[in-house]
Amino acid sequence: MPEIWVLLALSAVVLYGISQVIGKLAIDSLAAPTMVAVNFLVSMPVYLLFFLCFLLSLGSFQIGSEYIIFGLVAALLGRAGYYTYLEALERGPVMIVGSITAAYPAIITILAITLLGESLTAIQGVGVVIIIISMIGLSFSHGSSKGGTSFTRLSLILSIATLILWGVWGIFVKLALRELPIMFYLGLYSLVLPPLFFTYFRYKRIPFKQVLPKWSLPVIIAVIAVLIGQLALLADTAAVSLGEAAVVFPLIASYPVVMILLAFAFLKERLSRRDVSLVFTVIIGIILISTT
Repeated sequence: MPEIWVLLALSAVVLYGISQVIGKLAIDSLAAPTMVAVNFLVSMPVYLLFFLCFLLSLGSFQIGSEYIIFGLVAALLGRAGYYTYLEALERGPVMIVGSITAAYPAIITILAITLLGESLTAIQGVGVVIIIISMIGLSFSHGSSKGGTSFTRLSLILSIATLILWGVWGIFVKLALRELPIMFYLGLYSLVLPPLFFTYFRYKRIPFKQVLPKWSLPVIIAVIAVLIGQLALLADTAAVSLGEAAVVFPLIASYPVVMILLAFAFLKERLSRRDVSLVFTVIIGIILISTT
């Protein structure tokens, strides 16, 4: 039977994929800033609840301040990477932006082995390489059907920034979770999100009231997507706390496979033979990684 971290990681893969497909139903009707606003308004109460629950039981924990700093940095890097990813997508095709950012598990794997002293079995190493290469291939293959737009220099810079932010984020998550309870780490997002969120809208020069979501079917769908995404983040974080970052992150990064398959089944999107081949190779990589 697979170890618990493998099951948690696979749960995150499925939940992230479902969340992305449901989000697709809303994205055509809602602008990106509105989606960001929905995400903030729905996720903040969840993070605040986690943070308050930890404070109520604070007496039973003794945590070094450096681990709290690691957690705050991880939360900042992860959400900042999400914003730079959206900005890159606004300026360039998903085919290229997705390809660049899809390689972030490679950075995490390299840093986890060199800085954290983690190790992989030969079979797991092959699985990691297969998944990373296949996910980059899927970004090109699946993104090519979206239609072409020019790829600007700024989009390239933002894509590389996202790659770096998410790559370093994974290491700080692992460092923080060496001591921090999972709920407390997630609760730290409640401290990071407000300043980052309002800085984003200040940068965009959009008054928050202009993107404040009005109750409608697309907004309801977006809320459901965010809630499922939060469950995925919980499973994701638990998997990272128990498993090796060098293995867990490439495994979780395969969630677009679920998204593509569900989009093919329910949104009637086309799935080419190349897509099918790449999805199959990702599944092989997942099986190899799960071999412990």
